[in-house]
Amino acid sequence: MRYKPRHKRKPKHKKLTSSNTKGKRRYTGFVETLKNRKARVHCDQFDTHVFIPAGDNLTIGDGDIVEFVITSSFKELEGKITKVIKHVQTEFVAEVISKFNTLFVVLDNGIVSKIKPSVAEKLKLKPNLMVLVEVQRFEKPVKLEIVEILGDKNSPHVSLIAIARKNGFKEEFSKEALDELTGITSDFIEVNSSDRVDLRSEKLFTVDPTDAKDFDDAITISRKDEGYQLGVHIADVSAFVYEGSNLDSEAYERGFSLYLPSSVIPMLPKKLSNYYCSLNPNTDRLAFSCLMELDNEARVTKYAFKETVVNSKKRFDYKGFQECLERVENGKDLEPEYRDFSEEILLSAELKRKLKRNRVDNGSIDFDLVETKVELDKEGNTIGIFPYKTYEANEIIEEFMLIANRCAADFMLRKEKQLSGVYRIHEEPSEERVNLYLKELGNNGIKIKRPNDILDHKFLQSVIEKVKNHEQGDILIYNFLRSMKKAKYSIENSGHYGLAFDRYTHFTSPIRRYSDLMVHRIIKKHIRALPIIKKQDKPSRVEERCKFISLREVKSIKAEYNARDLKIAEFIAKKKGSNHNGVISSVSPHGFYVRLNEFPVEGLVHIKSLKDHFLFIEDERMLKGKKSGKVYHSGMPVNIKIKSVDMDLLNIDFLLNENS
Repeated sequence: MRYKPRHKRKPKHKKLTSSNTKGKRRYTGFVETLKNRKARVHCDQFDTHVFIPAGDNLTIGDGDIVEFVITSSFKELEGKITKVIKHVQTEFVAEVISKFNTLFVVLDNGIVSKIKPSVAEKLKLKPNLMVLVEVQRFEKPVKLEIVEILGDKNSPHVSLIAIARKNGFKEEFSKEALDELTGITSDFIEVNSSDRVDLRSEKLFTVDPTDAKDFDDAITISRKDEGYQLGVHIADVSAFVYEGSNLDSEAYERGFSLYLPSSVIPMLPKKLSNYYCSLNPNTDRLAFSCLMELDNEARVTKYAFKETVVNSKKRFDYKGFQECLERVENGKDLEPEYRDFSEEILLSAELKRKLKRNRVDNGSIDFDLVETKVELDKEGNTIGIFPYKTYEANEIIEEFMLIANRCAADFMLRKEKQLSGVYRIHEEPSEERVNLYLKELGNNGIKIKRPNDILDHKFLQSVIEKVKNHEQGDILIYNFLRSMKKAKYSIENSGHYGLAFDRYTHFTSPIRRYSDLMVHRIIKKHIRALPIIKKQDKPSRVEERCKFISLREVKSIKAEYNARDLKIAEFIAKKKGSNHNGVISSVSPHGFYVRLNEFPVEGLVHIKSLKDHFLFIEDERMLKGKKSGKVYHSGMPVNIKIKSVDMDLLNIDFLLNENS
């Protein structure tokens, strides 16, 4: 169902108590925890999440299955958890604190428990230690056990590992999983190459970030008649990780590789992710290849999936590939080590431009958002924050991956009567949220003539193009992304709204995404004519795994953002009291967020710190002074002073220099 607000003004709600939840309809969903013990509940019966305020929730963890009721539908859905049906999360990160000469552990879900002196002495516990706790009983009296000491909370490394562990990512694999790797050597690859298509003589090349350690994909490209022959060759993880094995179970539990500012916690042991699965240069490797033929207009006319053995002939980074492309297009010779790839480099750019043109013509929405990169010293301290630079080379690989993913989705869809596929789906945004965004643009002087269908792709493309030309375009585009729904995995193909694809999946990154490994196995079962095992291949089980992987994606993104924000907070804390120019990025009832011009950092100017009494106008997404009439809305330039940084909650607070 789609949620639509029913109230034009704020109704008076009584404080909800356990007694007045009677008679309210109960719903079931899973929990996503937020800062300050707040949470969201995700439920299939609602078009949006349900916000759970602090103090109104039971002892919960990420992913817990809960029963809840709706308590308010003003501005956003708000609810109260009435019962925890299942505690999915039982391990929590906790801090050791001292109070009244007694040690306690404070869990990140709010549980506080006294530590027995005998335990403290045995484990040599002291204040500021971060530990991992297993909760064995949630009902009072809570029963828990300290199972691991992570280290001092002030250590740069420990603070990042604590974030990873909070979100279910751990560096080590079990002995049982690692034992399954003992037979994997160079001989394993040679033995398993005999019945594969041999592409070792082909001119494969990889293009990745400079600091990449795992190479999921390689490319071959050539001219064929009036069109192109494109090969996207993907590391064949399924050849090494058997379904149902210990290693498979642990990869599934992780769901994704976690990329921290200082390191990577891989989904697979490094023996696989960085070596035997990785398509390293000048090394024989097993691959799963999508071999495509495209006409001169870059339309796929034929494709096939083949188990192959490959040998990458050259490793490019994005910057290096871009430099080669610019030299070749300007008629200059390449350095000797790259000269053999001149034709492939030119063809890659030519095909990419046509693929992107087709995609955009079809309605695909490109946001072109700039990522933030955090630079650390050897000790793990932040020494710089800067926007991550991208090139056309990045777009070349992106377009090639997109077209291979589309072929994989098409293959599964054509055979889904035999076996359920796994699709990457993205639902359209709500009209209410798009309308709010268009009003926000109006506040910034961007007038948009609205058609009957405001969700039409061509209309939204034109909106984004207008916004990009605005002085504060990057801020306003990011706010539009916030109005979109999250993409997820499902066995039900409903298309990808943002990309404007009627079918789409993830096939190209099985080293770091479990969803792609699932897709590889499904396609292989078809091309090998393997028997379908009812217990593991039945649609309900595959859909359950899709939901779990979607949840793990939310956790991995959350962990990566928190790790980045931690390092940003450390950096900004050293600049307390300094003044900076910035732009209001978003407005809420409790104030407005400002993004600095000098650093890609956001902080909150709290409404209580402003001189006038300000009211939040929901429909206009602005704050307006009751006496002065002064207005604050997104896109406005302001000057602020860095007031404070909360290292525990990773909150940055600013003060507005109102006379600047």
